[in-house]
Amino acid sequence: MCVSPIHVPCLGICQRFTKSYAMTGWRLGYAVAPVEIIREMSKVQQHSISQATTFAMWGGVAALKGDQHCVETMRTEFDKRRKYIISELNLMGYETAPADGAFYAFVKVGGDDVEMANRWLEKGHVAATPGSAFYAPGWIRLSYATSMDRLKEAMGRIKRVG
Repeated sequence: MCVSPIHVPCLGICQRFTKSYAMTGWRLGYAVAPVEIIREMSKVQQHSISQATTFAMWGGVAALKGDQHCVETMRTEFDKRRKYIISELNLMGYETAPADGAFYAFVKVGGDDVEMANRWLEKGHVAATPGSAFYAPGWIRLSYATSMDRLKEAMGRIKRVG
C-alpha cells in the first residue's frame, strides 16, 4: 500500500499536474490502480467533477513527454520563495505553517481571519484567502506562486499594514 501525492491512501498512484507542472487552475490529474479500484473511484468522480478541457489534457501529455528538468527547477524556486516568505512573516511576528507540497503558506493571524484578509487586501493590496475557507479559522492562506520581486513587495505591504 502507498500514500499518493495527494495524501490519500490507495492501492495505486494518484497524481495531479497542478503542482508538479505548475498548471494552476487546469484541474487535471490521473490515477493508476487495479480495475476494481478505478471502477469504484469512477462512481464518485462522475458525480463530483466535469471532464477536463481538451487543452488541459494536451498540456498534460506535453508535460509527461517533455523534459522533466523543469520540475526540479520549479521545485527549487518555489522552495526559495517559501523560505523567504516564511522568514519574513516570522520576523513580523507571525507564526506560519507552510503547506507540504504546495505553493501556499498558512499564516496564523489569530482572531478574525476574514477581517485580516480584507485588511491586507484593502490597505496593503495583498490578496490572501481566509483560513476559515479551509476550516482553519484564525489563519490566512498566502500563495508564493509569483516572482520573488512581487513577494518582496507583498511582504513590505503586509509589514506596513500589520
